[in-house]
Amino acid sequence: MTDSIRTAEQTVQEQLDAFNAHDLDAFVATYAADAVITGVSPEPLVGSEAIRAFYEPRLQNPELSCVIDRIVLFGDRWVVAQEQVINAGAATETIATFDVVDGLIARASMLKA
Repeated sequence: MTDSIRTAEQTVQEQLDAFNAHDLDAFVATYAADAVITGVSPEPLVGSEAIRAFYEPRLQNPELSCVIDRIVLFGDRWVVAQEQVINAGAATETIATFDVVDGLIARASMLKA
């Protein structure tokens, strides 16, 4: 990241790029230290260590990727993305919402079809 703060869309794109590159450190770095992710596990993931622990085994799967079909920005910090999460050739439609504060994802919520 440069000295300027990323826009919400840039942050979400960097998160997606890191996910698809299976780069755990870069992925976690797009989230605030106290970020909360819901909808990916029975309990919310709270904080960097929980996010890292959850995504580490997943990002080791070379057949896992994500494509954003559509993206909508609400205000300057909310991003809603219609995504296809692909694992071993099977796609799952997902609606993801991201609350981006100061260039980092503070909250994310995933709704799977």
